[in-house]
Amino acid sequence: MDNVIKPIDKAAPVPANGVYVRGVVVSNRAKVFKRKDGSGLSVVVEYEIATQPGVAIWALYFDPKTDSSVKVDGEKIVEFPKMKEFQQVTIRASRLRSDEHTGQLVIKAGELVA
Repeated sequence: MDNVIKPIDKAAPVPANGVYVRGVVVSNRAKVFKRKDGSGLSVVVEYEIATQPGVAIWALYFDPKTDSSVKVDGEKIVEFPKMKEFQQVTIRASRLRSDEHTGQLVIKAGELVA
C-alpha cells in the first residue's frame, strides 16, 4: 500500500457539496395556473427524470410576463423550454422533497450540471 500523501492540485475544480440527481429525461410538460394573490398567471414546467430507483420530477416556475422563454395565449401554453428526451442529465438539487401521495422525489430548486 502506498502511504505517500500527494499535494492537492489547486487548478482542478472542486465539486460543490450537495445532493446530485443523475438520470435520463423521460418527458417534458408545462401547466399554467392563476396565482392566489390574483396578480396574473404563472407557469410550471416539469421535467420527468428516470433515475435508478424510480422517477424524479424537476419543477421550474416561470412568470410569462417577465420571462421570454415561456409564451402563453390566454390560459394555453404556446411555447416553453424543453429538454431533449432520453438525454442523460445531472442536477445539483438544493431543495428536495418527497410527494406525499405518489412517493416521488420532487426537486424544487436545482441547477443543471451536465
